[in-house]
Amino acid sequence: MSEVAVSFSLPDYPQGYRLQTPRLLLSALTEDDAQGLWPLVSDNRLTPFLAWEPHRSLEETAGLLVSLVEAQQAAKGFHWIVRQEKQIIGLVSLIEVCRKHRNWTLNRAELAYWIGVPYQGHGYATEAAAAIIAFGFKKLHLHKIRVYHATDNHASARTIEKLGFRYIGEEKEAFQKNRIWHNLRHFELLVSELPRIPIPTERPLK
Repeated sequence: MSEVAVSFSLPDYPQGYRLQTPRLLLSALTEDDAQGLWPLVSDNRLTPFLAWEPHRSLEETAGLLVSLVEAQQAAKGFHWIVRQEKQIIGLVSLIEVCRKHRNWTLNRAELAYWIGVPYQGHGYATEAAAAIIAFGFKKLHLHKIRVYHATDNHASARTIEKLGFRYIGEEKEAFQKNRIWHNLRHFELLVSELPRIPIPTERPLK
């Protein structure tokens, strides 16, 4: 199943990653999702604080999906397409998955998310991320999930606050984009802290 040495089994890809919250359907990213993602990832309003630039072609989107699917099948990253009323509206991921370092057991990952500009402001990122956090702890056997936001990305700050992450500290001038240096605020959540996050009630899958 995985190139990562783990002492437990992971859900089957892609069927084992389907989740349904009150308003959203979350499913494992596949290469077939390029067409639906393209209008969102090509929008330059989406990316001011993201690590990538707007996509310039559908082929660029398709190429990215190939690499993300390979990472998922190798259990190095897990990616969920977010749908609302069958419409693709965003992506939520658990990336930088690290199980061990030498003799240390880590079992940690980083939460990453974005919602397309036309669908922002409705709490979809919080709802989707809460379900993915719970899945990461319960099904992927993670011990810790980290998340970061640029200090001037106020929308992401509100999402992280609602998810109940614990503030760790602020990294000065952590990254530069468009010739501007941004500070980065660091947060984390342990599996023992899972009850504090607002997990949406899952609905039976259709």
